[in-house]
Amino acid sequence: MMTFHQSSFRLCEGWDIKCAVMNLKDLSKRPSSLAFRVTILVGLTIFVCLTFISLMVQQSIAQHFEEQDADELNEVFLAVKRKLNTAYNEGVAPSSILFQAVSGHHGVYYLVKNKDNEVIFSSESAVLEKYPGDTYEIEQITPSMLSLFFDGEHMLRATEITVRIEDGNSQTHYQVIVASNMEFHMNYMEDFETTLWGIIVLSGAITILAARFAVYRGHSPLRRLSRKIGSITADKLDIRLEPTEVPVELANLVESFNAMIERLESGFEQLSHFSADIAHELRTPITNLTTQTQVILNQPRSTNEYTDILYSNLEEYERMSKMVSDMLLLAQTEHGLIKPNAKRIDCQKEIGELIEYFELLAEEKHISIQLIGHKITLMCDKSMFRQALSNLLSNAIRYTPDNAEVTVSTQIQDNEALISISNPGNKIPDIQLSRLFDRFYRADPSRKRDGQGAGLGLTIARSVLEVNGAHIQVGSDEQATTFTVIFPLRS
Repeated sequence: MMTFHQSSFRLCEGWDIKCAVMNLKDLSKRPSSLAFRVTILVGLTIFVCLTFISLMVQQSIAQHFEEQDADELNEVFLAVKRKLNTAYNEGVAPSSILFQAVSGHHGVYYLVKNKDNEVIFSSESAVLEKYPGDTYEIEQITPSMLSLFFDGEHMLRATEITVRIEDGNSQTHYQVIVASNMEFHMNYMEDFETTLWGIIVLSGAITILAARFAVYRGHSPLRRLSRKIGSITADKLDIRLEPTEVPVELANLVESFNAMIERLESGFEQLSHFSADIAHELRTPITNLTTQTQVILNQPRSTNEYTDILYSNLEEYERMSKMVSDMLLLAQTEHGLIKPNAKRIDCQKEIGELIEYFELLAEEKHISIQLIGHKITLMCDKSMFRQALSNLLSNAIRYTPDNAEVTVSTQIQDNEALISISNPGNKIPDIQLSRLFDRFYRADPSRKRDGQGAGLGLTIARSVLEVNGAHIQVGSDEQATTFTVIFPLRS
């Protein structure tokens, strides 16, 4: 029976193998390094270039040899032709003088056949009767006329030419085959190719090593940049990289990184402030609830007293619940967790229903709400639209003096739908106007505990409007404060 330790060892061993396989799979999916890519690319480029150059050089040398052989064989052919003319004009046998046709040429052979295709002369060192090439009737040999063939002993470059000789009324013709030994050229080309490819391989290796070193040196700014980025922590988000201290190719990267750090710093600051505001806003109602509970438990109370305290606590709980719900909605909208369900809505109809809802609240302060403007159709999320406009109307009624009027107007301007909510009152200073949409901010701190909210209404209104592609502006003067919602019109 297997012991517990043996079983544990096998399980651990199996797990290690599984982890190793997973690591190998991860490595196989990982893109190759930039240094490797650049080195391989440079190496391949250099190799292709050197190969192309070597082929061009070989082709050039081979062409030179062909032209050289063609010139030499042309001299041999002309010499043989002159001897044939001499023999025919003097009436002597061509074989008797053809051996004198060529002198001073090494590795050159020729064969002559009469009109009956009989060999009348042939060089002893080559078997030219085996020549299988075409026959030409020309005055000068060119490289394109030469063919390669093996006579059983030598590799030859040769051609066959018809020579016509006339004398008065008679004429005859001969077949002349001239050939050049290719062994010297072939040996030279083999040695040359071996040397050339050796140079290519050596040059390629040196180039790859040089490219690898150059890439390593070229990546030194990236390594310095990486070390500097690695030194940035949550408590050092004020650090910025200097674009002028890196190569021009990395300047955009550094600028983008600095912009990202700025966003992170701003996000951390907002999160810090948001956390502090939440703690501050929740601390007071929790303290009130704790104090009230302690007070009522200090001594016996009547049922009515207990009931009043419970109702008071319930209101505080409802206020805290509303605050938490608003903060959750705000977080979801700002981080794109809520997607609007855009539909075509009648703007006038929706605003009219909201006004009817707020009429009772307005009547308590003897405030009237007037809707003016033209009918507008919008593409947006209906519930988000109502929530934003509801928050704006509630804010306007809250800060409107008694016996005054709140005006809601709609209009179309420059292919945009404008919805304005205006309420009379004192001018809001510019320094406060710019902060109206901040979380938990109240332009009138004296109204902080009037049960009207936690200071998130305007923030939520702006957030849900931006999700629907709209934006909001605010202006204030001596007569009124006006919030304007701007929707781009969509077809």
